[in-house]
Amino acid sequence: MTRLKSCHAPTVLKTVIFSITILTGQAFLQFNNSAATAASLYQHVLLLSVDGLRDADIADPLLQPYLSNIKNLQATGVTYTNAFTSTPSDSFPGELNYLTGASPKTTGVYYDNSYSRSLLNKPGGTAGTGVLFDESIDKNSNLLSGGGDFGKGSIDSTKLPVDSTGKSIYPHNYLNVNTIFEVAHEAGLHTALIDKHPAYDLANGPSGKGVDDFYAPEINAKVALENGKLVDRSTAQNSSNLTFKTTTKSTSLTEAYDDLKVNALLNQIAGKDSQGTTTPGTPAIFGMNFQALSVAQKDATSNGGIATDGTPSPGFIDALQHTDTSIGNIISALKVQNLFDSTLVVLTAKHGQNPRQGTATLIPENTFTDVLEKAGISVNHATQDDIGLFWLAEQNQVDTATNLLNNLKNPAINEVLSGNALKQAGFGNPLSDDRTPDLIIKLNPGYVISDSTKRAEHGGFSDDDTHVALIAASGTLASRFKGTIQTQTVKTTQVAVTALDALGLDPESLQGAVKEGTKKLPGLGISDTRAVPEPDTSISLLSIMGLMLTVSLWRRSWGFPK
Repeated sequence: MTRLKSCHAPTVLKTVIFSITILTGQAFLQFNNSAATAASLYQHVLLLSVDGLRDADIADPLLQPYLSNIKNLQATGVTYTNAFTSTPSDSFPGELNYLTGASPKTTGVYYDNSYSRSLLNKPGGTAGTGVLFDESIDKNSNLLSGGGDFGKGSIDSTKLPVDSTGKSIYPHNYLNVNTIFEVAHEAGLHTALIDKHPAYDLANGPSGKGVDDFYAPEINAKVALENGKLVDRSTAQNSSNLTFKTTTKSTSLTEAYDDLKVNALLNQIAGKDSQGTTTPGTPAIFGMNFQALSVAQKDATSNGGIATDGTPSPGFIDALQHTDTSIGNIISALKVQNLFDSTLVVLTAKHGQNPRQGTATLIPENTFTDVLEKAGISVNHATQDDIGLFWLAEQNQVDTATNLLNNLKNPAINEVLSGNALKQAGFGNPLSDDRTPDLIIKLNPGYVISDSTKRAEHGGFSDDDTHVALIAASGTLASRFKGTIQTQTVKTTQVAVTALDALGLDPESLQGAVKEGTKKLPGLGISDTRAVPEPDTSISLLSIMGLMLTVSLWRRSWGFPK
């Protein structure tokens, strides 16, 4: 009988431990390498919205000389030529499309000017109130700061609707589902948004905490240019020498306003906060909204829009070129910071503008409401642009109202949606949902309901309203995708899912997208980060040799026969 040589036990133990460590380490590395394929493809997603930018604009041969930076972006990305925003095509639902992955039926937000049958206009009031989330809720809408901190702190809670308990309903409270900012924030990522009203607190989502750095200078502030800088009465050095007017009354003022926001975005790209005071690092998800083009499109003077023959006006060209230059500066800043390869840049629009060419036919704002009121049908709330949304006092009168409007034979009316037709068009049921309008008037292209002079408007269903630009680009995009065109129909809701997938976040966390079954954009090579592959459990030849050596040493040390 062979006796075990226990005197070598410490050596054997060390050898075994060393070998196990090597094998375990290799297994760990193999697992990590496998898991890395499920990690984020990008470190940042930048969302740029140019209000009013249609796909037809970036494809227009007459506009190519003014789109050099956007064309460069197309060359490094994918262009979606059949991308559509929300209906209604208002700024609120249009932005929520790409922030929630869902339509108004799911988000509960049909317009920035809407109605709720359950909320109250003041504590102790009766249920049912208009819900207006624009400059009217600012503490001081004459100031770029909104009278506060350029964000939620600029909102006057006494101007908000309230719920049955008397609690003020901020814009973020009004949203039924979460946003991509909330998903990223909950994952510990830094988020930021630059927009046009403090009311875009909406993007914070129901938690109210989605956006870490929210900067929203009030676009309808009373402003002037002083030494080339946009100022209001609180920031001007010598206000007595200046003439102040609403930003959107002038394309040049709106361009200067957009510059404020671009500078804030450049701060964020450099790793600072929007106002350049702290250094939290470049956000994982961040975005900005441009306004100058939209203002130029609405300008009723000969200096605005595009003529019937397709000739762009000087004002339109100036706004487009100014915006394009800003986009070029943003991309250059990403490259300077070595971020373009790690950033997915998405350029799109909350909405288009109708009509694209020529001037709108204006309809007085009482055209349809008077018909209903004279028939004894009281309208609690009407929102009208190149669309009509109506909430009735008595919902059992909706069929009568629909028939009255159809019998008008008004050339502006394309279709009156109510009842089943409303639901089939993708909207909620007004009998069970307190936000959904009782009826919606679809207008024919070229018509706008307005008592003020304007060349164009948005909000409706027309192609000019909804068929928007959409480009997704990055320096690291695979060469087989760069410069390609996707012609299949997509929705801007798909941007939300794409953004989360690009960052390695779970789109299943996005409530609205899950409810509506929203998919990511095609053609970008972004794999589904939810599908984490199984770790590679195979053992390499080196591992086998190491194991054999360990066994051999162990046998010899303990005196086993060969």
